This record gives sequence, structure tokens and C-alpha cells, in this order.
Amino acid sequence: MAEYSPTLETETQDSSWGKILLIAPVHNHVFDMLEPLTVLSERLVAIRSAKQLLEELEGTNVLPICILLPWQEDNPPEFIELTKAIKHFRKGPGVEVPLLVITNQSAPVPLDLKPSATVSDAIPPDVLLPRIAGLKRLANRAEEARMRRGLFGPLPQYKAEFGPLKSTGLLVAGFGKHFGRAQALLDLPVDIVGAFSSEMTEDYLAARRSEAVLIDMPTWQACEEVERLRADPRYFNLPILAHATDAESAHLLYSAGATDVLVGEVGDKALKGHIISALRAGRRQRLTDAILTVSSQWLARQDDNDYLSEKNYHNYLQLLEESTKRRGETIYVLNLLELIERFTGSNPQAFAQHQIYWSGTVLSIAMAVCRDEDFVANIKGRGPIAVLRSKKGMEQLSNRVLVMVRTTGLGNG
Repeated sequence: MAEYSPTLETETQDSSWGKILLIAPVHNHVFDMLEPLTVLSERLVAIRSAKQLLEELEGTNVLPICILLPWQEDNPPEFIELTKAIKHFRKGPGVEVPLLVITNQSAPVPLDLKPSATVSDAIPPDVLLPRIAGLKRLANRAEEARMRRGLFGPLPQYKAEFGPLKSTGLLVAGFGKHFGRAQALLDLPVDIVGAFSSEMTEDYLAARRSEAVLIDMPTWQACEEVERLRADPRYFNLPILAHATDAESAHLLYSAGATDVLVGEVGDKALKGHIISALRAGRRQRLTDAILTVSSQWLARQDDNDYLSEKNYHNYLQLLEESTKRRGETIYVLNLLELIERFTGSNPQAFAQHQIYWSGTVLSIAMAVCRDEDFVANIKGRGPIAVLRSKKGMEQLSNRVLVMVRTTGLGNG
């Protein structure tokens, strides 16, 4: 692999948005729902056949950012071949493409496809768009976690960070009928806890880990509860399900931050599928968060005898380059000591004298500025390195290092 300069860009197109594939062998109601999204006019691609789908997913094409699968109680026969192609692709070892299933009424969720998320077709277009962007980032985070665990092995701290994994937690917040229904429907190792007030909800979430929350309240009260939870950074990505009596109420709940909203009289099979889909997503996020948190702390450790090896670093870069190339994305590599030296070119002796101190300081700054899916490590023979997935992140980190240099007076030769 070619040597990386302090700032490296892979060949890229616009990294904010790629294609969105809509599985639509025949015209359906989801077309009407997506019509207002004119900004996606050229990026929203209707997939009519399995052959067309595989052409988008295989070869040298830049991968789409998401697959949208409208799902009804009775689907056209063309769906059989298309869903087989989706399942085959998602089982493979390649780069993940999120699958968002959009159900209507009491359609059972196709859990065998292992969707990344499930929503009802009452989701407003202006909520769907950021939701797709969120799924894209969650896929990147999960992929980063898999790479790190594969390269660096099972770190001892994982066990404590994972917490108990034998069962999954579902918190039912409210006093409606869904607590009893959930208990009767879920024949899985799921701990179902009921909370009858906002205070109880927050106490239970703080005391134990829940993979998902089911809001069982009237719409106005449920909106307040969802907004309260979303205002807490700990629960920003927590899957939250709610129930609405009609489409208008569903729009309010989605806009408040609900992950999935069931509308009207929903059958047991559909309710069970939506809950299981949310629990799976929550469990995956929990594992991903734990791996990224622990590995980020381990990678950035400041110990003269415990650097990350050059070999592991290059292996990581090679895997990352392969995945970002398939997504048409850009990566930026910053050698943080070289960055400081560039900012302090007029005072090289002072820099050399305090190099060990600056190494620890700049690692702390990078850990504070970067997201945990960004790679910050102390590399043997190189010192602190940051590998970032966005230009904005690179600029923010560079600016913070520059502020540090100016504040300490290091650059005043």
C-alpha cells in the first residue's frame, strides 16, 4: 500500500449522499410518500429486478447508502427474488449497506432479512431523510468496531463495558395495554420492565441497560416523553417505539424523535416484529458503543513501552481504505506531532525538548475532539496519529491543536 502523507484523501465523490435504492418492482404507495424528496431526484433509484439490484451492489460501483424495502401483508411475487438477493448480499463479508424496512398497517416484519431498522409508512419524508443519514453513520460505526475487534483482539475491558448480555431489556413507559401484550408475545430472553411515570422511566434507564423503549401513552404525552429522552445524550440513539391512533399523530411522534411508530390496530405478529427489530438494533448499538469506547481508550494509551505496532496500523489503514473506497468516502490522516512541529517551525528546539509532553497533550485533545469511530492511536515510530472520516473533523482537530500551540506560547520562537 502506498505511503500515507499527513493528510490523505481517497478518491471520492460527494460523501454526504450516495444512491438510495428503493425496492419497487411495481408501483406502490411508498413512491407517493417519497415524491416530496425532490432533492434526491437523481440519487433515489427504483429497483425493478434482482439483476438491477446486484449491478448496484457488486463490481466497482460506489455502494448505495441505504436500501429501502416497502413491506406489505401481501407482496408481489417479484419480491421473492429481490429479497433473496438482499439476503445473499447482506450475509457476505463486504461493506455493509443498511436495510430500512417500511411496513404498512399490520404487515409482519421480515426479520429473516435482519433489517437495520424498521419504520411504518406513516414516517414523514422530512424525518426519513435524516433517519437514513443516521443509519449510514451507525453502519460506519459497526464496521469500525468489527475491524478493531478483529485486528486488536478481545480487550480485557470489553467484558465490564458490555455488561450482562444473557438477556435483552425492553422498557415499557406508560400505562396502556402494550405491557401485557409485549409480555405475552415475546418468547425470547427479554426482561420487560414497566415504568408508569417519566421519573420512573429515567430511573430505570439509568439503573440498567435497555435495548429499546416502548412508549405506551397518549400522543401528546408520548411526544413529551420522547423529546425528554432525546434531550439526554445517553439516549440519543436509543430505539424508541410508540403507538398512534392515526397518521397525523404518527407524524407528531416521528417528528419528536420516535424511531418507529405503529399506527391504528396493529396485529400481534406485526407488533412482535417491530419490537424485536428495535431490540436487535439496540443490542447492536450497545455492543458497537462498548467496543468503540474501550478500543479508543486503549489505542490512545500514553505509555512508552506500549505503542500500537506499525504493522497493526498499516493493516488497519488497508482495511479502512478498502471500505471507504467502496462507499466513495474520504479519509484524512493526521500525524499530530508533525502538525505541532509545522505550527512551531520557528522554535524546533523547544518542540524537541517537550516532545513527550506534547505527545500526551495532543492525544488528550484528539480524544476530546474526535468521535469514537475516528481512529486515534499512539503508533510505534510515529507517535500520535488521527485517522478521521470527515473534512470537518480534520479541520476541528487541526484548529484545536493550533489553539494549544498559541496558548502555550510554543510557537513564539
